[in-house]
Amino acid sequence: MTNAARYERLLEMTDGSRVHVRPIRREDEPLLHETFDRMSERSVYFRFFSPLKRLPEAMARRLARVDYDERFALVAMTHKPDGKEHILGIARYDRAPGTDTAEVAVAVVDDFQRQGIGSGLLQLLADVGRDHGIEEFSLIVLPENQSMLGLLRRMGWIHEARLQGGVWEITFRT
Repeated sequence: MTNAARYERLLEMTDGSRVHVRPIRREDEPLLHETFDRMSERSVYFRFFSPLKRLPEAMARRLARVDYDERFALVAMTHKPDGKEHILGIARYDRAPGTDTAEVAVAVVDDFQRQGIGSGLLQLLADVGRDHGIEEFSLIVLPENQSMLGLLRRMGWIHEARLQGGVWEITFRT
C-alpha cells in the first residue's frame, strides 16, 4: 500500500471541520461492520440494494481487501471522544476486467450525510481512477435515492443515464 498512501488527505466538510481520507486497509474490516451498524436501513438499502440486517463476513472481507489498482477504496475517518477511528464514508471502484471503465459505489453514515463527504470522496476517487487509467465510471442508483442523484447532478457527473430494470444506470467520464 505504500504507493497508495499518496492518496491520503484532509477533506474539509461544509461546516469547516476536516476528516482524514485514506485508502482502505485490510485491518479496517472490523470498522466496516461498525460503520454498517451506524447506517440506517434506508442507507443500507440504497448502497446494497438489499435490506441487510448485518454486513456478512465475506462481504466485509472483500470490501476491505483491494489491490489499489483494479479495486480501490477510500475511507473518510474521524476520531471520536473514545479515541478510536471511525469510518464516516467510503467510496470505491472496481474496474471491469480489461477495460478503462470501473463501477463506483459510495456510502456515508447518516449522521454525516450532506456535509461534503460523499462529493469529496467521489472527486478524490476520480483522481485515483485517472491515475490508474480509468476513463469512465459507472454506477447504479435506485430512483428513490434522490440525494445521490442530486449529488451527481450538482457535480456535473451524469453524462449518460438510463432507467433500466427499475434502476438508473449512470456513466460519467473521470
